[in-house]
Amino acid sequence: MRDSQPRASTGGPCVPARRILALLLAGATVICARAGESLIVISPHWEGVKREFERAFSEWHQKHHGAPVKIDWRDVGGTGDFLRYVDSRYAGNPDGGDLDVAWGGGIDPYFELQRKKYLARHDPPAAVLAEIPAQVGGVPMYDPTHEWFGTAISTFGICANKRVIEIMKLPKVQRWFDLCRPELLGWVGGGDLRKTGSIHMSFELILQSYGWQRGWEVVTRLCANTRQFSPASSTTVKEASFGNVAYAMAIDFYALMQVGREGPENMAYIQPPEVIALNPDCAGVFRGAPNRKVAERFLDYLLSEEGQSLWMIPRGKPGGPREFNIERMAIWPRLYQKLRGVTLVTINPFELPIAFRYDPKKGGDRWQILNDLFGSCIIDVHQELVAAWRALIARGLWDDPQAVAELSRLPLSEEDVTRLAAGKWKDPLLRARKCVDWQSWARDKFRRIAALEP
Repeated sequence: MRDSQPRASTGGPCVPARRILALLLAGATVICARAGESLIVISPHWEGVKREFERAFSEWHQKHHGAPVKIDWRDVGGTGDFLRYVDSRYAGNPDGGDLDVAWGGGIDPYFELQRKKYLARHDPPAAVLAEIPAQVGGVPMYDPTHEWFGTAISTFGICANKRVIEIMKLPKVQRWFDLCRPELLGWVGGGDLRKTGSIHMSFELILQSYGWQRGWEVVTRLCANTRQFSPASSTTVKEASFGNVAYAMAIDFYALMQVGREGPENMAYIQPPEVIALNPDCAGVFRGAPNRKVAERFLDYLLSEEGQSLWMIPRGKPGGPREFNIERMAIWPRLYQKLRGVTLVTINPFELPIAFRYDPKKGGDRWQILNDLFGSCIIDVHQELVAAWRALIARGLWDDPQAVAELSRLPLSEEDVTRLAAGKWKDPLLRARKCVDWQSWARDKFRRIAALEP
């Protein structure tokens, strides 16, 4: 009768045991080789930019440092939400520790991050930094103390739906002031500058280029013509693309995406000549970053020729994006000549005739209080503003100096704004009380104007 138990053999089991152990060790080696680095990046960039840069940076990091990188993206909304989120993280832990890199949102938020000491110094390779101009038109392209760096360039203008303009017989627009025309009531698309940094920047540019009083006269009437204030700048240009508005305030790359999608015969991007200013889209390493070394390498990649070329080379071309079109203006002047005939970016920002000099320190210092003032006196009382504007149009006073001055009058001067921004505006209770007071003041003013007899 055959024994039902397996028969022990001399040395038999030792061979498979060694093989199993070898396989386990080989698997562990493979796992270790494939294990990558981590990086936590907070960014308002859209999905296509994030996907393409994560893939390209991971490949670059694997090539130069022997491991891929997985990025944990923190998307909390627009620039205003971005700043509030960072504040909350440092309020919970003053030493930081759960964010590595801030990327995107223009230049002004980085003055705020720097002022609050949230950023850490990083020195990129000298050869890379030598490719980037220190400033253009008075705007710094990177921080002299190396706490933030421009990684791409933006301009701000107007996205236009040519078919809507033609069908509705609306006036042609070339300058910001043209958006004040009474015929454009309800045909202008805007955004909530408390939530989107690019719309905030557009308004700040108007105020600085026209001057405080004249600037508010322009933006008040422009906003009176605005159909609604979208929470994201990408939504604002889509409103124009869908035909819900004829003109929309826009950052260049969102507008040009619509032009590319719908065709130049249907859509256009208009650069108002009186307000040409280059705005670097910045990045910086956070103080207390948990993955500090990888964070510094990410900045080095963004500033490198490979990272800069990724913006400019078309999808599907060697060195370019693979899934998404992400064309934007690079911060390396040399690339515009090198990639001529290859890139779809037709504007060389370093050759634009910049007569207006933007003051980034002024814009950064009053970032928060301008959001609050604008929100209280324009956006939160938009219904009353539109009613007052309709009344002025009906009386033929849409461009009457006295009537326009009253419509755009504020409860404080530019000097008051500067003084408050430098001190008391950091008090949340004062801010809340002032915002309520301003909102009530503005609502009463607009109701008064609307109720006046013709």
